[in-house]
Formats: sequence, structure tokens, C-alpha cells
Amino acid sequence: MRGLWLKLSLAFAGVVILSLLITSLLIGLATAGQFQIYVAQGNRRWAEALAPAFANYYLEHGGWERVESLLDPSDLMMPGMGAMHRRMGMSGIAMWRMMGHRLLLIDETGRVRLDSEGDLLGALLPEAVRNAGAPIRIGDQTVGWLLVGDIGSPSDPSAQFLGQVGRAIGWSTFVGIALALGAGTLVFSRLVRPLRALQQASRRIAMGDLNARVPAREAGELGEVAQAFNRMAEALAQAAQQRRQMLADIAHELRTPLGILQGHLEALMDGVLPLELEQIAQIHDEVRYLARLVEDLRLLTLAEAGQLRLNREPVDLKRLIEEAVDGIALQAAEKGIHLEVQLPEALPPVLADPIRLRQVLMNLLTNAVRYTPPGGRVTVEARDLGRAVQVSVRDTGVGIAREDLPHVFDRFYRAEKSRARSDGGSGLGLAIVKHLVEAHGGRVGVESAPGQGAHFFFTLPSR
Repeated sequence: MRGLWLKLSLAFAGVVILSLLITSLLIGLATAGQFQIYVAQGNRRWAEALAPAFANYYLEHGGWERVESLLDPSDLMMPGMGAMHRRMGMSGIAMWRMMGHRLLLIDETGRVRLDSEGDLLGALLPEAVRNAGAPIRIGDQTVGWLLVGDIGSPSDPSAQFLGQVGRAIGWSTFVGIALALGAGTLVFSRLVRPLRALQQASRRIAMGDLNARVPAREAGELGEVAQAFNRMAEALAQAAQQRRQMLADIAHELRTPLGILQGHLEALMDGVLPLELEQIAQIHDEVRYLARLVEDLRLLTLAEAGQLRLNREPVDLKRLIEEAVDGIALQAAEKGIHLEVQLPEALPPVLADPIRLRQVLMNLLTNAVRYTPPGGRVTVEARDLGRAVQVSVRDTGVGIAREDLPHVFDRFYRAEKSRARSDGGSGLGLAIVKHLVEAHGGRVGVESAPGQGAHFFFTLPSR
């Protein structure tokens, strides 16, 4: 999990650093460009303000001879500039340098007649350069151009300003990267923490500790993953518990008949019991019980795994119910239980395996007769629900307690623990009913209360 944290952190750091560097570069370029435009516009206005003074000079002297004298202390510079450099005892050229500006005067031929820096005097400048300056006009005639610009050295105010802006952008970028990396580290640590807990819990489950759980404190997808993991772990724990319980139940169910068989056989071998038909019949009953138990377990295992083969065909449900009732009639009569069948004139056929469906009916009827006292009643009903058919088996038996209702279809579950094998049941009949009905695409249910009998029902899709 440390590898994931490191990969996320490095990827985030790369994105943040690259984004902030590009943003800082764009901001710096945009700032410098806009500032240069601002300075150029200011210099242009300055040159336009000075142009009338140079035009007057040209008129008075008839040309540009000794025009550099205009740079001496005078009131013809920017407002307040002359008075300032007079008080400071500075020459005009020194004042222009101090302010970081350069003054160029270009005559009508394109030659530089005045340069506050002095290195371009006499140079012939291109038309595009002189046209960028403020024209000096006398009437309709242009006698020169005046340009005001920056010196271009690191000490001029513009360069200093842009340098300060660049440093501010650099520091802001550095602080932004530091804050982003710090916040990203905290976020990724919080993100990886539940994943690390999930990893540790997964390892514990892989090692057999099915009680491992993940704290589901996070909101959003991580919280949902944690809850899903806990549900999965709970399901695994329940499955393991059911498996252990099933093995214990099977061992319990097999121990009694095997003990009876062993006792009878040892008694016969020792001569304690005579080898008579009655003893052999008892052994045969126990063998039949074991065979039925094994077959029920096989059938239930196949049904739970979804591997039970069903030979579906159109089934006359009314006829199948009547046959099942006839099959249980003798057992009900021996207990003095009255069987009642309430069926409509016609029921829609269902697509089902008739053998498995008869097994469902016989298991429900056998269960009802088993738990109905002598003199009671078992009623079989069926009705058409339109797209399904519902079959109900009601009895007037002892009923089922509320806390037992959710478990009546569990394997080996008996609401009355004392009944064990005394009634001949294996504890698998209702579990088989549930899985067979669901294998046919139906559903099964039960309604009951203590002392009010039980109502088992199932529905099957009709054709």
C-alpha cells in the first residue's frame, strides 16, 4: 500500500508542479507584456507633452543646432522635473538617467540629433522606429520625431518593477507547490488509510480469520467498499458457521441410526437377541432412514448449487395435488386427521418437473400431518393469481413461534428440539421444498402463530 501512496503522491506532485510552473510562466509573460504596453503608452504621452517645446526651439533657432541645451535645467521637462533637478544640482542628462528614461530626437532625415545617452548621435534610424515617436510639427510640416523610452539596464525602474513581479510570482509558485504537496499528502494518506485497512482485513480473512472487519467511517465510494467488504465477510462467516452446523447436524443424524444398527448387530452376533424377522425389520428401517437421509442431502446439495436437473413439462396441477393427497391419506387416517381439498374447477398448467413438484407437495403434506394432533384438519388449496398459481397447505397443529418462522426452511431446523427423530423426519423436508420451488422460478412462504396451526404456501409461474 506504500507503493500506491508513493505513486499517487509522485503523480500529484508532477501535475501540481507542472501546472503551477506553466501558470506562473503565462502570468509572468502576460504581466510583462501588459506592463510594456503601459510603459510605452506613458512614454508616448510624455513625448507628446515635450514635442511643443522642441517645436518652439526649432522655430527660434531655425534648426536643431545645439538642441541638447534643452536638457539643461529648465521648466520645459515634465511638470516639476526642472525645478527638481535645479535644486539637486543635476544636469538634464543625469536626471534622465536617474529616472531610467532615454530621450531621442530624430530629425526629418531620420538621423538622431539628440540622445540623452549619447551613443546613437548621428545614427540613421529606420522609418518604423521614428514613426513610433511623437511627431514634431510646425504647421503642416514634420520637422522631427521625439522618442521617450527606457534605458534598458537592470537598474531602470521598469526592469526593477518586472524583477519584483517575477520574484513575487516565483515565491507564490513555490508556496503554492508546498501547500499543494502538503494538502495532497494529507488527502492521499486519508485515502490510503481505509485501503490499507481493507488490505489487512483481506489478509486476515485469507488466513482464516472470518471475524475481520473494516471500519466503515468514510463517506462516498470508500465507505461503500468498506460496507460491501464487511457484508462479504459476514456472509463468509455465516457460510462457514452453516457448514460447521451442517456437519454437526449430519453427524448427529447419522449417530443415532448407526448406533441402533451397531447395537442390534452386536446383540445378534453375541446371541443376546434372536435372529428373527422382527429384529431384521428394525435394522431394515434404520437402513432405509439412512438411505433417505443421504438422498435428501444429495438432492439439497444439488439444488443449492443450482445443478439439479429438472425435466420440465406442462403439468396439470389439480391432478398432481389430488394424487399427493391420496398418497398421504392413509397416514392421515391412522392419526385421525381429516384431509380437505379446496380446488377451483380449472387451474392453468405450470411448466415444471412433475416428480420434483410431487415431492414438494408430499413434503408439505407430510409435515402438516406430522405436526397436527389427532382429530385435526389439513386443508389443501390452490388458486389462480393470473400470472402464477399459488398452492397452500394449512393445518390445525401446534403452530410455530414467531422467532422460529425465519428458520423453518433451514436444513435440520426443528422448532421443537425434543422431536428429533421420534417423528421419522430428517429435518431436511422444508429446506428441500424451498430450493425445489425456487429452482422452478417460484417462491415459498409460511404464516403461523403458536396454537393456531401453520399455513405453508408456494407460487409457481403459470404458462
